[in-house]
Amino acid sequence: MVNPGPRVLRLQLGREIRRLRESSGLSREDLAKALGCGTPKVSKIELGYSTLSSAESNKLTKLFGLTGEEAGAFRDLATSARKRGSYGKVVDFARGYVSMEADATDLKIFYEELIPALFQTQAYAEAVCSTSVTIAPADISHVVQGRLSRASVLSQENPPNVGLILGEGALMRTVGGSDTLREQLEHLRLLAHQPHIDLQILPYSSGEHAAMGTGFTLLRLDEVEATYVYLEDLTSSDFWDRPQHTGVYELVFNKLQVAALGKRESITRIEERIRELDEGAR
Repeated sequence: MVNPGPRVLRLQLGREIRRLRESSGLSREDLAKALGCGTPKVSKIELGYSTLSSAESNKLTKLFGLTGEEAGAFRDLATSARKRGSYGKVVDFARGYVSMEADATDLKIFYEELIPALFQTQAYAEAVCSTSVTIAPADISHVVQGRLSRASVLSQENPPNVGLILGEGALMRTVGGSDTLREQLEHLRLLAHQPHIDLQILPYSSGEHAAMGTGFTLLRLDEVEATYVYLEDLTSSDFWDRPQHTGVYELVFNKLQVAALGKRESITRIEERIRELDEGAR
């Protein structure tokens, strides 16, 4: 990406600080002492959830012994990371993911019973958001519009490579009613024909699998040369970037790809479900 977003810049800064700290033989407690803060703040900075003030970046420049161009590059990164992004109305705990999604090079997504927000139609999104206990009724239209705006990443000049695996339950649950689901499935069918989107359906007949009851997203960010796994529940979310975590989810996603229908067969299954809805409406 030519112009990385604020979240990616904070991730870059956090990873650079962690690299410099570890190569200097310093602990997070050492950084906390130098910055005059607690270790939880240092952890948030290294994970990309927080950033540095100008004074703090100067302190770390001295602590790490950076000089010349290296010192200038570090300060410039810290300055850029302080910029704020605008991603529409999003629940607080999901903002980090939405900003990363906009800069992802690759997305690998598995959902069993729900069409992910990035692929939702307006009516489907409205139906989903109307059931939420964390979105105020007055905010529903703003959240829905935010989801529709996010979808532009799929049609931009250099879109991410997307691997989307949906459980068959996502085709069967009549979110918003039959008409809304039919429109949603037609939208999915169109997306599935895009060369950068690999959509697969995991049928009920595949039986048990390694991710039962667990939806997840893997994001590859070339800007920071890292892969993250994102998990979300009703009130919170988690990011993991350590190989011992991401490696497990990569392996599980690969197994799901093998168990799921191929792209052509998946499109056929979506079309069959659309016909079922048509017949039910007669």
